Amino acid sequence: MTGSNKLFIHLEPTVMTKLDKCTVRDLGHILYAYGIRGLGNPELHKAFETKIEALIDAGETFDFPFMANLIYYMMFRKNANQKIWEHIVEETLN
Repeated sequence: MTGSNKLFIHLEPTVMTKLDKCTVRDLGHILYAYGIRGLGNPELHKAFETKIEALIDAGETFDFPFMANLIYYMMFRKNANQKIWEHIVEETLN
């Protein structure tokens, strides 16, 4: 991922407003970019989790690139959201 940490901090408001319109693949890249840098305010990460949970509830199928980015995001953030982790395991088994 290119760009400075400062860039990603300044992009947060735009990411928040465009989050509902981004594709699953784009969401994966965004998750990875913020997760690996350890950036983002708590509201941003809450919005990410809400979006992921909405995709799970909608029965969205996650492709391999998204799954890889999601797993890294969850590990980098030390995220313990049981619903998301259970879905990751289910998708992996499928």
